[in-house]
Amino acid sequence: MRAIRRTKKIEGTSVPGIINNGGHYFYIHVDVYEDGMSNCWELVDQDGLADKINSGWLAPAVPSGEQLSIHGLGAYKVVKAEWDYSKQTYLKHFVDVISSLNPELTNLYKVTEREKQQQEARKITSSPAATDFYVMQELFYQTVEGRGFFLFMKYAGAIYLVNLIVYKDGRVAVYNLPEEAEYRIEEIGTLFADGTLFTEFSADSVIRIQNLGEVTLAKPLYSSEIPEKYKELVELHKKLNGQKTAAEECRAAYYTYLEYPGEYTRGKLKEKYELVPEHERMYLGDMDNRDRDYRRIIYTPDVKREV
Repeated sequence: MRAIRRTKKIEGTSVPGIINNGGHYFYIHVDVYEDGMSNCWELVDQDGLADKINSGWLAPAVPSGEQLSIHGLGAYKVVKAEWDYSKQTYLKHFVDVISSLNPELTNLYKVTEREKQQQEARKITSSPAATDFYVMQELFYQTVEGRGFFLFMKYAGAIYLVNLIVYKDGRVAVYNLPEEAEYRIEEIGTLFADGTLFTEFSADSVIRIQNLGEVTLAKPLYSSEIPEKYKELVELHKKLNGQKTAAEECRAAYYTYLEYPGEYTRGKLKEKYELVPEHERMYLGDMDNRDRDYRRIIYTPDVKREV
């Protein structure tokens, strides 16, 4: 029998949450869709979401003394916190969000037993990546796509954990503040330079996480460098516009060096490598070698390549 498939766009929003993976805590945005599905490292229906919350996999809190990892930002010890939700009120919060997206609660999706059996048999977990966008014009529903990451931001005398999104047209939006803030990519660099946007702090700091709680974090166990995050923002904007990113140009320079080894091509590789955001250099190679061979060529060229 001929096999075909189609893709349907389902819109939604995101809700802050914590993944508790065997006692390791990760801050995430849970993607919540108008069809009642939510993605907490696994796409689940409302019953599945309740199971994830009741089992502790998806949590509204991190115990004091534990480490909280924030993707692309760093890892921080939780000194103390005041969380907004219990398990029960957190689940109700999701129900309320779904109701706001779909007031009539129509066409809600329910994962069937057959789908669960298929996923188990195929050893697959569905966790589709969400696409950020904003509606530029309702007529013909014209939208603009974006991409972003987490940062800390000083705002109105407090510090917030925010989501910074750059869109294809150069608009930069900051979410998870008391009210959304908007900038242009040409001006956002000032906020990186003057410390308004940052990744680390030297002493215990009170951080507000909108719709989750207020937490005191110790100075980071590790964190990304703020200049590197600005580089990442610029790279995301380039990628959205179909331009070659620094990582793509670096890989091209690497293969050129391998084909034509010499001081000139090694110098070009070094130039391109150092333009790649530091926390993204590990992705230049494969899972095992990461950027090891790049560093060997650039910084210790007399060392033989491992084969």
